[in-house]
Amino acid sequence: MLDEMNLYAVIEAPGCGNTDTHERRPVSIPVHPAHNALQVPAAIWRAMFGCYGIFLGGLLYATGRDGEALFMIAISAGYTILYFGLSGVLIGLDGHGARDGRIAAGGDLDTWTGPTSPGAVAAQILTIPICLAFFGVAIAVIRALVG
Repeated sequence: MLDEMNLYAVIEAPGCGNTDTHERRPVSIPVHPAHNALQVPAAIWRAMFGCYGIFLGGLLYATGRDGEALFMIAISAGYTILYFGLSGVLIGLDGHGARDGRIAAGGDLDTWTGPTSPGAVAAQILTIPICLAFFGVAIAVIRALVG
């Protein structure tokens, strides 16, 4: 909703140009181009899914001895499946599922802030999943050592 101050940003202000107040013309505002194709390579999605699997496997090994812990791990696994499943469904609904050949050749990925190298994109996306996988492994190792 536009208030009075912002309204003049999209139309000509009164007293400027045409004196007829009924015919104000919208000012053209540049729009960011729509980019619907998902450019994240499938290997990053697989690595992310694998990291979450390692994390949940470590939790299952370390804490899956009683019913309450198993219930919580099942809920977490359900959320993980929903996350990846719904992402896949939404990507399929886009209609632009074909990946650009430039990406497969090692080109930059288009992001909101501009072109970014695939390595930088992978580092940004996989930082948290890799840390969670290390956490799951650490918990499993501690459980194995303590008994």
